[in-house]
Amino acid sequence: MAYDTLVREARDLPEDMIEQVIDFMRFLKYTSKKKQTKPSISNDVVFHRSVNPLADEFISIAEDFDETPECFKEYI
Repeated sequence: MAYDTLVREARDLPEDMIEQVIDFMRFLKYTSKKKQTKPSISNDVVFHRSVNPLADEFISIAEDFDETPECFKEYI
């Protein structure tokens, strides 16, 4: 039903306005995907952002990442 209404309403629009509607639809899809990746808690389920959805492999961090570098130890 919603698709029929969408097509019926778009039928009378000029071409440039149809392009704006398509851009807005893509924006809505983008924002809905972005909301899904935000960390949130609902029904005791936690959603986390991915590191990089376009990465083909896992990105690792060095084991000593949180340690103070040797050159800064004299300042601590």
